[in-house]
Amino acid sequence: MQIKYIIGLLYCSVLATSCASVVKQRQAAKLNSLTNSYCEPTISYAQPFDSWADLKEAKEQKVKMSAHDQIICSILGIEYYIAALKAIQTDGNRYSNGQGSEYKQIITQRIILAQTQLNAVAAELDCEGERADMAGNYLDELNSKRNTRLTVTSVISGALTTVATALIKKNSVQNTVAISGGLLSAGLGALTINPKGRQIAYHHPRNLLRDIWQEHNRSDDFPVFVWRMLQEKALSNTGQVTLANSIKNRWTQFELDGKANDQGAQLLFGDGGMYRADELHARSAMLNQLQSTIRSLNQDLASVVAMVSVL
Repeated sequence: MQIKYIIGLLYCSVLATSCASVVKQRQAAKLNSLTNSYCEPTISYAQPFDSWADLKEAKEQKVKMSAHDQIICSILGIEYYIAALKAIQTDGNRYSNGQGSEYKQIITQRIILAQTQLNAVAAELDCEGERADMAGNYLDELNSKRNTRLTVTSVISGALTTVATALIKKNSVQNTVAISGGLLSAGLGALTINPKGRQIAYHHPRNLLRDIWQEHNRSDDFPVFVWRMLQEKALSNTGQVTLANSIKNRWTQFELDGKANDQGAQLLFGDGGMYRADELHARSAMLNQLQSTIRSLNQDLASVVAMVSVL
């Protein structure tokens, strides 16, 4: 009988160990899929900084357009072609010697390239934001399961302590059991309110947040057109700071609680490291805010597209 009992215990032990091993393998697979980025573009956005430069003759052209459209045309490098098209239109010959068609094609190509770059950066930010949220949710789930186990253990401990103190008649032993059980329950309860929780290794050597935070004049990670738009004060609502500065100010105020130089900022804007769930959710929020700003630049292109469509 004893042999059967021992064999049964060994079988349960092996079964429990194998189940725990499977769970750990699944957790390791999840961690590996989130640790390193899968959102980086397969080719670089890199272009010469002057690749969007306008022709020298653009400075000599005087074209009537809004200050907003003039800024966008300057960044796109199409001021000369807009002026030339308007001059042809004024002369009454819409496509003089085929030049009008050529100029309009150049303008259209620049606008399409700009829109493509905006969409490409927005897609990368969307992917990185989703990745950070998935990692944060994974840690939230682990922390929740941990707290549930601790809560259940605390309840059981309290119940057993109550039963034990009722059954034990000797006062000294009864008091010892009651105090020990109370301390155990209190300790388990304190563990459930741990504000930090578990950590995960999370890397992002290519970090689109970094250039915004460090306020670089040029960026190796953003396309030239997108970066120049982010550096233009006239495109912000106030007209006093660049879009990049405006984003940084919001991050400092809402995501970092005004602490711009703490250890958390170094983690978020560096190459990565050990993250907790709240830090991953903060990173996701920053990426989504930057993505929204990038997508909104299509609104600025819309007026230029409308102007070109009637030329």
